[in-house]
Amino acid sequence: MINQIDIASFGSFSGLDWKKTVRDNGKNVKTFQRLNILYGRNYSGKTTLSRVFRALETRNFPLNYVNPSFTVYGEKGNVTQAGLLTHNYDVRVYNHDFVTDNLSFLVNQQIGSEIKTFAIVGEQNKEIDDAIALIEVKLGGVEGKTGLRFDLEAKRKERDRTKTNHSTASNALEDKLRSHAADKIKKNRQYGMPVYTIEHIRRDIAATKKPGFVALTLEEQPGKLALLKQEALPDITGTLTIALQFDSLKDSAEPLLSKEITPTKPIQELLNDSVLQLWVKQGIGHHRDKRDTCAFCRQSLPHDIWQTLDQHFSKESGDLEMALDNVITSVKDEIAAIAGFVSLRGDQFYMEERSAFDTSSKALAEALGIYKKDLEALKKSLETRKINLFQSVALKPSLHDPKEVQKHVNAINVLIATNNGKTKTLEKDKTAARDALRLADVFAFADAITYDTELVRIVTLKTGADTAGKTYTDVEKDIRDAEAEIQTLKAKQKDERKGAERVNSLLSNFFGHDSIKLEARDGADKATVKFEITRNGKSAYNLSEGECSLIAFCYFIAKLDAPESKGRELIIYIDDPISSLDGNHIFFMFSLIESLIAKPIKNADGSNAYRYKQLFISTHNLDFLKYLKRLSIPKKKIPAGEGKTKSVDDHEHFMIERNGASSNILLMPSYLKDYVTEFHYLFHQIYKCKDQAAAQICHEPFFGFGNNLRKFLEAFLFFKYPYHDDRNDTYERIKKFFGEEEDTAIALVNRLNNEFSHLEAVPDRGFKPVEIPEIAKVANFVLDKIYAADSAQYNALLKSIGEPERTH
Repeated sequence: MINQIDIASFGSFSGLDWKKTVRDNGKNVKTFQRLNILYGRNYSGKTTLSRVFRALETRNFPLNYVNPSFTVYGEKGNVTQAGLLTHNYDVRVYNHDFVTDNLSFLVNQQIGSEIKTFAIVGEQNKEIDDAIALIEVKLGGVEGKTGLRFDLEAKRKERDRTKTNHSTASNALEDKLRSHAADKIKKNRQYGMPVYTIEHIRRDIAATKKPGFVALTLEEQPGKLALLKQEALPDITGTLTIALQFDSLKDSAEPLLSKEITPTKPIQELLNDSVLQLWVKQGIGHHRDKRDTCAFCRQSLPHDIWQTLDQHFSKESGDLEMALDNVITSVKDEIAAIAGFVSLRGDQFYMEERSAFDTSSKALAEALGIYKKDLEALKKSLETRKINLFQSVALKPSLHDPKEVQKHVNAINVLIATNNGKTKTLEKDKTAARDALRLADVFAFADAITYDTELVRIVTLKTGADTAGKTYTDVEKDIRDAEAEIQTLKAKQKDERKGAERVNSLLSNFFGHDSIKLEARDGADKATVKFEITRNGKSAYNLSEGECSLIAFCYFIAKLDAPESKGRELIIYIDDPISSLDGNHIFFMFSLIESLIAKPIKNADGSNAYRYKQLFISTHNLDFLKYLKRLSIPKKKIPAGEGKTKSVDDHEHFMIERNGASSNILLMPSYLKDYVTEFHYLFHQIYKCKDQAAAQICHEPFFGFGNNLRKFLEAFLFFKYPYHDDRNDTYERIKKFFGEEEDTAIALVNRLNNEFSHLEAVPDRGFKPVEIPEIAKVANFVLDKIYAADSAQYNALLKSIGEPERTH
C-alpha cells in the first residue's frame, strides 16, 4: 500500500510535506489507509493528485507538467519522479486523463475519435485452466509457504540481510575515514589541507601502499614540523677553506731541533743544569752594561763575568735561539688561527642541513683538536731546545690527518651549497614535508583500523550480497516468466466482445440505460474488433455529459476484469466520477462502487477478502460524500497487548484544499467526516446537553443549544407532520408532538427555542450566563419524547452518532 506522498512540484501542488500537514490535531502524523475518502471543491487539486497516481500506472508524466518532483512512500519502496519505470505498484486510475486516453470519442465526439477495445476472459477452456493451475501451484504463495513466491521471500530476506551486512561494514569504514579526514587531517593546519574529503584520504591510503613508500619515523617528524616553521635564510657567502701550516712549520723546526752546537769555553755547571743555564742566560740581559752587582744576591759581579759567559753563550747559540723564537712565534700564530678556521654557525643553515652541519662541524673540531695538539707538541719541542740550546731534541710523530680535516671541510662546503639552494626550493620542501607528515598520519591511522583487513572483509560481504541479490533476481525472473506465461494463456481466453457486454451489463443493471450501449463491431479487415457507442442500435453522437460520465466509469469498472488487472492486488484511484449526474445516478454510482469494488468477499473460513489492495475515491459533491461514508469499511488487526490482536477500521478521510496558487492535503474535519447530514449533527449536539455535568468538559453545545434545538425540531417535526393548516406555526407542531398535557414542558421548550436562539427581541439575554440546568432538563424531555414516540428511530439516531442504543 501507499502510505504518504510528498510533492515538491506537480501542477497546483508545491512544497507539500506530508509529515508537516497531515496530522491529527497537529500532533500525530496520519497516513493513507486501505480505504481513503478525499473531499475537495472544484479546482482544489483533486485531479492533479490523481495524476500522480496515474503517472505510477502509465509510468509517464502527463503533458505540460514542467519539472515534476514528488516522492511516493509505500510498502514496496519509495518512488520518485525518476523511478516511474522501475516501481512495483499495480495502480489503476479513473480520471479525466483515463477518459482521454481510452475513450477519446467521449471527449471529441467526431468521426475518427475512438474507444479503445479491451478483452476479458471468455468461455472457460479446461486445458488452459489446467495449465494455469499448474503454474499457480509452481508459483505458490508466501502465506502457504510453498512455491516460487515463498522461495522469493526467503531469498529476499537473505538478500536484505547480506546487503545490510555489507552496507553496515562499508558505512562503518567510511564513517571512520570521513571522521579522520574531517577531524584529524582537515583541521590540522600543519597539513595545509583546507579541503580534505573521504576521497582524498582514500587516495592517500593508496599512496602509502605503493612500493618504495617509507613513513616518517617519530624521530624524523619533529624535523619536518620545524621545517614548516622555517623562514627563508640569507645565502652563506663564500666557502670554507683551511690551509694547515704544520708541514711548513715542521720543516722549519726540524733543522733547529737537531742542530748540534757547543760553547767556546763551556761552563760545565751550566751544561749540567739546563734550568740554571736558562736562568743565567736570562740574567745577562738584566745585568750587562747596567750594574756591577748581582740583582739577586747583591754581591759584586766578578770582573771577568761577561767574558766567561760570552765564551759559553757563543754567537752560534744566539742565532739558534733567535731562529727557535721565530719558529715558536709562527707555531703560536698557527695555534691561535685554529679558533678562526670555522666562523660558520648552525643557525645559518636550514633545519635539515643544520643537523648535518653540526655533525660535520663537530667532527672537524675534533680533527682540528688533534692538529692543535700536534702544533702544541711542536711548540713544546722548540721551547725545550731553546731552554737547552746545546742539546738536540727529537720531534715526535704528528697524529693529525690533513685529509680528514679536508674531508669535513668539503662536507661543510657541500652543505653550504645545498643550504643556499634550499632558499629557492623552500616552499616546495615545505609542501613535501606536509605531504610526508600527512601520509605518516594516514599510514598510522590505516594500520590502527586494520584498513586492508576491513577492505577484504567488505569485498567478501559484497560478493555474498551480490550472490544473494543475483539469486533473488533469478527467482524473481522465474516468477515473472511464470506470470507472463499465465497472461499468455489467459490472452488465449480473451474476448473483446465480452468487454463490451460487460459495460452494457453495468449500464443496464445499475443505471437502467438500455438504449445506450457499447457495441463491439468487426473492423474493416474483419480480423479486428472496434468499440462503438450506439443509441437504439444506431451510432450515437452528441452524448450528454451525464451519459459520457456513465459510459466512461462503466468502461473503467469493466476494464478491471481485463487479464492485466484481474486477480492482481490493485491500488485503485477514482477521481470525481459523478460529474454532471443527478441525484439518482449519484446513488447508483455509489452502489456500483460498493457492489463491485468496496464490498468484501467472504472466504470459506468466514474472513473477508477484498477486490482491491487500496482504494482512493475523491469527490467535490457533498451528496456523493454522504453516500461514500456508507461504503463497506475494511478492517485490520493491530496489537492489543499480551500477544493478542484486535480488529479496527482501516480507512481515513482527507480534504484537499487550495490556498492561493498551491494545493494542500489535510485530514478531513470532523464536521464533514463524522456526520452524514446536518440533521445528525443537530441531534448529536442536543444529546450532548442531556447531562449538565458535560458542560464542565465542553460548553459549546450548551451555548448553541437554543439554535440547534430550533433547527432540529423544525426538520424533525416537518417530516413528522409534513402538512399543517398554518405551515409557519412551529408552535402548533410542537404541541401536536409533545401533547396538550405537557403545557409546562412545552412552554419551557418554546422559551428556550426562541429566547436562546434569538437575541433581537431580548437583547439582555446575551449579557446573562446560560442556564445549564434548564437546558439539560429540556434536552432530556425532548429525547425522552422522541424515544417514547418511536424507539426504533431514536436508536437509529443514536447509532448514527456512535452512541449505544437505549433499552428503556
